[in-house]
Amino acid sequence: MQTAKIKKLNVETPEGHAGKLTKESRYVFNYETTSRDAEVSLVMPLRAQSYASGGLFSVFEMNRPEGYLLETIKKRFAKQGSLDDMALLKITGANQIGRLTYRDHEDDMINAKPQVTKEELIRSTASAELFEFLSDIYFNSGVSGFQPKVIVPNAGTGLSEKTATVTSSLIVKAAGEDYPFLAQNEFMCMEVARRAGLTVPPFWLSEDGGLFIMERFDLAADGQRFGLEDMAVLMGKSPEEKYNGSVENVAKAIDLFCGSNSVESKARLFEYIALSVSLRNGDAHLKNFSLIYDTPHGDVRLSPLYDVVTTMVYRIENPRTGATKVDNTMALNMFKTKNYPLAPALIAFGKSVCMVKNPEKIIERIEEAKHETLAKYQNRIDPWLYINLKSVWGGSGVVD
Repeated sequence: MQTAKIKKLNVETPEGHAGKLTKESRYVFNYETTSRDAEVSLVMPLRAQSYASGGLFSVFEMNRPEGYLLETIKKRFAKQGSLDDMALLKITGANQIGRLTYRDHEDDMINAKPQVTKEELIRSTASAELFEFLSDIYFNSGVSGFQPKVIVPNAGTGLSEKTATVTSSLIVKAAGEDYPFLAQNEFMCMEVARRAGLTVPPFWLSEDGGLFIMERFDLAADGQRFGLEDMAVLMGKSPEEKYNGSVENVAKAIDLFCGSNSVESKARLFEYIALSVSLRNGDAHLKNFSLIYDTPHGDVRLSPLYDVVTTMVYRIENPRTGATKVDNTMALNMFKTKNYPLAPALIAFGKSVCMVKNPEKIIERIEEAKHETLAKYQNRIDPWLYINLKSVWGGSGVVD
């Protein structure tokens, strides 16, 4: 696969060809369709005039690989020199989160065959080796985030090779070296959410605790791809600006884009925020809140919950001094501060911003779910993680 000096890419949607992305001195996107259903983004409506930008458009940059996955791709294509954003889009073009795909030729898409079933992933007792194997095959995963992760087709679906792209229905995550037991951490946090009644996709922890496996919620059972745009995209921010914002502005974006679904979506937003506060998830940034839809002019609502971990169990090292500290702040502002709110402020946010009538009930459900999850899975996770989660969760209750 040649990636050098890619100047043009076709942008496709389930509703057909959308247009062409070109890169010269600037990025330019031109629609080549008359169908509004084939629009590429909620913030890029169909028009005759070109879209132009000095940087890659946010919706196309949304799934840019980072961290472990980016390094894996760079190693794979090391002989072809440095990879720019157009090259990365081509490499990951067939295996993106959301409804957009990218290609420069009709027959130039990377389609890796399914290799493992969901059940084999769950039963894994050699997760490190299995994840390395999966990373080598599914390096073309269009998914952002620094945690090691790949998008994997489920070999147990029984679908044909021609539909391999739409059967890439699982996101598989490993811990990585910097954050021990991160897969177990995410499993525990998502289990709290599930027990508290929040909207979550199906998820599992591998038998040896090394892999977190989650079904993609942007794919329907029949393979239909849903649009998914995170708040950084909708607010016109780059991934590097994902911590620049407030939860109040997330609620405003829901009002702007979700129409008749805004009341329900803002209620779920409060659930997500209350959970992150209670679990001390300091990474609930703009890219971890998304809107989901079938077409840009269809049903738009807040997506299910994803990417939730208790970040407070990890110490952050200052690369200059070597000193470490615990980050005890939120990713986004609430009432003009990143300090975790006490119960009165969180309740006020629920009532005044998210229009939730009884936010206290939601907070109580989350607190109960924390205790249930710790009790049920004490012997399922590493003792170090259990002790630290119990300490953080026990000291972060927001119920007066």
